[in-house]
Amino acid sequence: MKSTSYINKRNIINSPNINMLVFLLGKLVSLFGTRIMNFAIGLYVLKVTGSGMSFALTMIVSTIPAIIISPFAGVFADKLDRKTVVVITDLLCGTLLMVTYIVTLRIGLSLNLILITIFLLSIFNTFFNITMEASIPNIVDESRLTKINSYSSSITSMAAIVGPTLGGLIYGLVPIEMFLLIAGICFILSAISETFINFNFNNTPVSEKSNEKIWSEIKSGLNYVKSKKAIFSILAFSIFTNFVFSAYTVSLPHIINIQLGFNSEQYGLIQSSSAIGSLIFSIIYSLLPDNKSKYKHFISALVILSILMMITGIPTLSIFNTAPQSSLLLYFILLNFSIGGALMFVNLPAFILIQRETSDEYRGRVNGLFGTMSLSIQPLGMTIGGLFTDYISSFILVLICGILSLAISFILSRITELKEGI
Repeated sequence: MKSTSYINKRNIINSPNINMLVFLLGKLVSLFGTRIMNFAIGLYVLKVTGSGMSFALTMIVSTIPAIIISPFAGVFADKLDRKTVVVITDLLCGTLLMVTYIVTLRIGLSLNLILITIFLLSIFNTFFNITMEASIPNIVDESRLTKINSYSSSITSMAAIVGPTLGGLIYGLVPIEMFLLIAGICFILSAISETFINFNFNNTPVSEKSNEKIWSEIKSGLNYVKSKKAIFSILAFSIFTNFVFSAYTVSLPHIINIQLGFNSEQYGLIQSSSAIGSLIFSIIYSLLPDNKSKYKHFISALVILSILMMITGIPTLSIFNTAPQSSLLLYFILLNFSIGGALMFVNLPAFILIQRETSDEYRGRVNGLFGTMSLSIQPLGMTIGGLFTDYISSFILVLICGILSLAISFILSRITELKEGI
């Protein structure tokens, strides 16, 4: 049976709306702190080392733990009390950053200290994210599942827009160590808010927790995914899409910065437009009737996304050599805005289907498998995208990416279980 703790003996919220609000406020505080810190740390590494490889190393160090330990984190999410895991991992993140802050006051902030901190944060965050994702269907009732996922995506998009902006403003005003302190406080405040969330509001009775070994638990999770055609289809779709989109995202900066010669400010504006599109369309998605199928929206958005990818390279054609740069800038702003919006109408139905179709006792392991499989394919996509961009053509690469995406949309449209689930 799940363990009990002092955390779960506190008074808990019985209103689904308040439960959702506390969850979203906690995520807002935590995400803003993280985004601000990540922006400042990345800028600091580039400024101090002057090395793009050092910056890339921070990204690699933050990704590798998530790839390796996601399946194990999924097992813990299913075997242990989820509320306890969520609160403790957020407290560990906050404590880690506080300790790092104290150490930097004594010896300064070095690249090695940054890498160690990022590595440990990635481990804690992997356990936190998978456990929290597995808990969402238990936090609200069925009728609010779409809303909580839509609002959660809106907060993520908002943090992606505002976080770097605030980070840029604060960076010139306070020492770099203060960003660690700010993020640490945000994590601790988030952990405190999570103690008031009722993680069993919409709990369904589950069988006795098994005492199998971790590898056996991971294998049983994989077998469960194989037995659910709708979930397995989304997993295969997720792997394929992450591969294609990783290759695409390598070509986009090359087209914008190298081939068309946009400056860093213009590139930043183009990048922000994607987050703005995600924010607006996630809000729109939350307003759609929850009792109607989102299948047509899902397939339509995937087709639109495929077309947008295919037309990304059009401005690189010679016939557009004389086009005003302002027109090209507007083109890419609208393109990225539309891609961000389309992604919301693709990702949200997929997330919600997994939450609805996965039994509570398997949800952590399923999320862990999705995390590992989706993340592990990205380096391959980026590598192939980089080779294509350097030796063949960015125009051909984005065209192929769009065609492949269109092909997968056709395959998904033939799966009956998806039509019934979404």
